[in-house]
Amino acid sequence: MKKRIEKNNNQKDISYNDFAVSPVIGVMLMLVVTIIIASFVAVFAGSAADSTTSAPSASLDVSIISNGGDTKDQYVMLIKHLGGDSIPSNDIQIMSYYTSPSTCTNGKEMLSGSITQGTPAISASKLSYSDQDVKIPYLNNLAVGSPGDSGTNFGEYTFSAGDVLSTGDDFGTAVAIFGITTTSDIDDNEFLEYGFCRGSSVEVNIIYTPSQTSIYKGMVTVV
Repeated sequence: MKKRIEKNNNQKDISYNDFAVSPVIGVMLMLVVTIIIASFVAVFAGSAADSTTSAPSASLDVSIISNGGDTKDQYVMLIKHLGGDSIPSNDIQIMSYYTSPSTCTNGKEMLSGSITQGTPAISASKLSYSDQDVKIPYLNNLAVGSPGDSGTNFGEYTFSAGDVLSTGDDFGTAVAIFGITTTSDIDDNEFLEYGFCRGSSVEVNIIYTPSQTSIYKGMVTVV
C-alpha cells in the first residue's frame, strides 16, 4: 500500500493512504457484477423452463386380444384412454417389444415395433375390415368414421378420454409388435412361427414425443 508522509506544524509524521478507497470500490464492483450475472442466469433458467414441454397426465390401458377383428380370431392391440388430458396422436410414439421363446420355429428372438405419425398406412388390399388404406392404430369410433376415413387415421385425431385405438387385425398387430413393414406379407402361421399366442407377454411403451416422456409402460399379456 503506497503512503506519503508529511510534516504538520508540530513536525509530527502524518500518513495519508492515497488508495484507502480502492478496496471499497473493488468490493462494490464485484457486487454489481455478481448481481448482473445472477440476473442473467435467472432469466435464462426461466426461459429454459418455459420452453420445456411437460407431458400430459392421462390414464391409459393397453390390451392384446386373440379373438378380435371381423372374424373374431384375429390378434388386435387395443389402447384405451381412461381419463385425463387429451393428446394429439401426432405427438405419440408406440413402442412394442416381444421375445419369442427358444422352442418356436424361428428360435429365441427379440422383436420390436414402432408406430409414429410417419409410419406408412397399410394398404387396403391387406385389410379385411376396410376398403381404403389405414394408418394404425386407428380411432375406433363410428361417429367419426370408418377405419381409413379422414379423422380416424393415426396422426389425424386427438386421443381423448373414452377413446379406443385399434390395430384392426393380425396384419396391423404384426406391424405394431413384430416391426414388419406395412407392405410386407404375412401368412396364417406368422404368429405361430414367433411362438405368439394367448399368454405371450409384450412390453408396450407409449411416448409423448415433444418431451420424450413415457406416458404408459407395462407388460401386456395376450388374452
